[in-house]
Amino acid sequence: MAAESAPGAGERTGEKTAVLLMGYGSPRGPEDLPGFLREVLGGREPPAEMVREYHRRYDLIGWSPQPRVTESLRGKLEKRLRLRDPDARVLLATKHWAPHIAEAIPEAVEGGVRRVVAIPLSPFASPWVLRPYEQAIAEGRKRAKRPVSVELRAGWHLSPALAKAWARSIERTLAEVPGDRFTFLTAHSLPKRQEEAHDPYPRLVQETAGRVAQAARLDPWEFTYQSAGNTTEPWLGPDVTERMVHQAERGHRDQLVAPIGFVFDHLETLYDLDEVVRTFAEKHGIRYHRVPLPNDDDLLVEALEGVATAPLWTPGA
Repeated sequence: MAAESAPGAGERTGEKTAVLLMGYGSPRGPEDLPGFLREVLGGREPPAEMVREYHRRYDLIGWSPQPRVTESLRGKLEKRLRLRDPDARVLLATKHWAPHIAEAIPEAVEGGVRRVVAIPLSPFASPWVLRPYEQAIAEGRKRAKRPVSVELRAGWHLSPALAKAWARSIERTLAEVPGDRFTFLTAHSLPKRQEEAHDPYPRLVQETAGRVAQAARLDPWEFTYQSAGNTTEPWLGPDVTERMVHQAERGHRDQLVAPIGFVFDHLETLYDLDEVVRTFAEKHGIRYHRVPLPNDDDLLVEALEGVATAPLWTPGA
C-alpha cells in the first residue's frame, strides 16, 4: 500500500487527515442511562419502567465494555498507522452518547484537520445502519467553522482479516467442545419492512456468515438472527432460539453461537445471548457455548487498517 494513502500523509501536501472510528455508543454507568436512552429514542423522554429495565440489564452484565474496547481499537489503529506516517491521527466518536460524531468533526477541524476518513464500526453498508452516521456527519460538517472533506468508508463485511478473526475464535471454541457440535452464526434482526424496502442487510450478513464458515471450515452450521425488537411489527427470522430447539431435536445438544453481526461485546451479546439465550438453552437441555467476539484483537485492527488505507474504497472489497 502506498504511503500516500495513509491518513496523516496528506499533511505533507497541506491537507491534514484523520481517521474517525464511529460506534453506536453506550452508557458508562447508571448516571448516563436516562440521557443515553433519550438519544436512542430520538429525544423522547424514556419511560421510568424502561430506564429501570435497562438498568437491570446493564447491572447484570457489569455495564458495557464498549467504551473501553473502542478506545483500545482507536489506540491500536493509530499506532499501526503511525508506522506508515508518524502524523497519523485516529479519533473515536459515537452516534448515541459522548463523544458525539457531530461534535468530534468540528473539534478536529479546529485542530487543523481538513479531511476525515470515517469508518463505522459496524461492517455492513446497510441504509438502516448507515443513515444515522450520515446524518451525524452532515451535522458535524455544518457545525465546523471551516470546510472539511469527509469520506464515509462503509461495507467492510468481507474483509479477509475480519473473517480470519472470527474463524480463529470459532476454531478455539470448537477445540474446547469435544464430540458432536452445531454452530449458529447470528446477526441482529431488523424489522421485516427493511427487507421489503430492499435494504441489502440480509444479504450482507449472510455473505459474512458464508465467508466466516468457509474460513473456519464449519460443518454443520446455520445462519440465524437474534435480538429482535419487542414491537408489534414482524422482524427478520428465524430467531436463533427457534433453530436451537430444532437442532437439539436432531441430536445436537452442544451448540455454539457466534454473533458475526457484531465485532465487539455489548448488551446484545452479553445480555441477549449470555443471559436470555443461555437461560433458554438450559431450559431445553441444550449446552450453550458462546464464541468470543474479536473485540480489540489485532486481526480486527488489521481489518480497520485495510479500510483506512485503501487508495480507492469500494464497499464489500
